[in-house]
Formats: sequence, structure tokens, C-alpha cells
Amino acid sequence: RARRESGDAMASWRRGTLGSAFLCIVSCLLATTRPVEATCDVDALFANADAMTNATVDATRAWLHGIASAHHSPVTYAAAYDLLETIDSRDAETVRLAYGGSAPKCREMGAFEGDACVWNREHLWPQSYGVGDSSGLPYDAPPRVDMHALVPSHAALNSARGNRVFSQILDAQDEACAEWSTAWSDGRSCESPVSTASGIVGDAGSASIGGFWQPPSSMKGFVARAMLYMALRYDGDDEDSHDLRLTQEASKPSLENETTYYAFGRLSDLLRWHASFPVADWERDRNDAVCLAQGNRNPFVDRPELVARVFGTADEAEAMGKEQTWSTGTRSTGDEKVETSDARG
Repeated sequence: RARRESGDAMASWRRGTLGSAFLCIVSCLLATTRPVEATCDVDALFANADAMTNATVDATRAWLHGIASAHHSPVTYAAAYDLLETIDSRDAETVRLAYGGSAPKCREMGAFEGDACVWNREHLWPQSYGVGDSSGLPYDAPPRVDMHALVPSHAALNSARGNRVFSQILDAQDEACAEWSTAWSDGRSCESPVSTASGIVGDAGSASIGGFWQPPSSMKGFVARAMLYMALRYDGDDEDSHDLRLTQEASKPSLENETTYYAFGRLSDLLRWHASFPVADWERDRNDAVCLAQGNRNPFVDRPELVARVFGTADEAEAMGKEQTWSTGTRSTGDEKVETSDARG
């Protein structure tokens, strides 16, 4: 009798477990396939969050990709100047800059006020790495005009940054060059704060060396979440876009390596910045404003806790190196999705 009762209990447990798994599969499938309503309301967009609690990594990525992509209606590149002055308004007279602190507003009725305007449009994800016309995309391609990663910057510092990879160049306190950035074979050490030949000096905590660039501490978290958004949003399936991925090294499509995507980084440092610099109130306000302008939100500003679920940890990124890569796209060939941790799957 005891054996029979034990067997009945085991059968009941199995039915319960299988039932829960089935419900998870069904709820996750509904959450990832149900059309996303056109709204900028955070609660409405994440109404299915509970159903995704036990979802696989791929299912979570697909769900968030849908949120980031649905109802995205890109603005024009020409309109971006005026929009940025509103979206990144610091006060009635100045605009917040990604590099350079702040600058006077200088746009009026769509006209550029010549030398009085010291800032221009900075692509956090460089145009030459799958975002702009230098990557074969049209002038108003969605990733080129995506306001979540298009920001005002002092023009001289924008040029100084170029297409340098984001990286932690200074020590943990952002006070001195880290050891790796002081031991270059040609004797160079990092520059902090960044500066230009014309005498423009960046904010405290900014730094550069070789092909690497560190934004000021006040912008680290925002830059990280903007880059994470770009890798989630663009998988190459949409017209006039490329597959964008975050790894430890920057790379472009290569016949030799049989890759079809553009990679940028460093992912490990971006993940650490995200964790160390929480979402600020101005960043939430910016997310609202961008959604009003182009119809979509950055999910990692609204739900920062989901970053680790989608991208893993900084230590995992370092361990996998340039091999850590994945895409929600269906057009990629010659490469495979690589998970960084079975525990997250």
C-alpha cells in the first residue's frame, strides 16, 4: 500500500510538473506571438512579463525584440537635429551632450545657426559598423536615425571619438589610466579627460587610447543601455538594416570568417557600466520622449533587470570573447547563436 501511495504521489508530481511546463510553454508562446499594441505606456507594453518569468533565453530575446521593434516609425535624419534639442533638453537654454557636458540650444524653425551651434549628431553605434550610409544603408535608414542611440555631442569630441570601441580605460574609480592602457609598446598612455587639437576638453572621467573610448561617468549607464538596445532591436530582418551584435571585439561582415553581421563592444564593459550606473530620471524621461517621437521604447531602461537575462554577465562575456554572439534574425547565415550560460537557458 505504501508503495502504491508513493507511486501515486510520484505520478501526481509528474503531472503537476508537466502541467506547469506546458502552461509555461503556452503562456510564453502567446507572449512572444501576440501583437504588441501601439503604446508608450510601460505597464501595457510589459503586461506579459509574468508569463515570461520561466521563458528560455531565446524566447525572452524574441519577446523583447518585439517590444523594441513594434510600431517603430523612424524619423528623418534631417528632423533629428530639432528633435534632439527637445529630447535632450537640459533646461530652457541648453541641451545635454553625450560628450562635452552641455551646450546652448541653436536650432530654430529647422534652420542651423552656423558657428553658434557647437554640437552635432553622434551615433553611439558608429555608422561604419552597420548603421549608416558607409555601411551601404540609405540616408534615412532606421538604425541611422534611431533616436535611442542618436545623441547630441560636442562636434569636436564627436570627431575625436570617431568609431572607437567603448571600453573601460581608467581604473575602477575613473581617476587614473588602468594598467592595460599604460603598457603600450610605443610608450603611450591613455588620455583623460579626452581633448582635441582645437583645445576642447571633455568631462572628467572620459578617456581614450588607440581604438578605445570611455564616455564620462555620468553617461556610462545610458551609453551601455543604448548599445544593448541596438543589438536587441536590429537583427537584419527589417528592410534597410543590418544584423548588429555586441561582442568583445569590433568586426564587420567577412567572407573569410563566414560572418554576416556587424559586431561592436566591448560587451563586458557595457554590462559593467549598466550594473554600476542605474537608470537616471533624465534617462527615463528621454525614453518617454523618444517613444513619442518614433513610437518605440528601450526595454532596458524600463526593465533594467532583464539585461542579464538577455546578455548574461560581464564575466561570461569576457570568457566567451568574440565568440559570444546571437541574433533574433532569420536571415543570418554562416554563424550560429551561442549561449553564454546554460543556466540562463
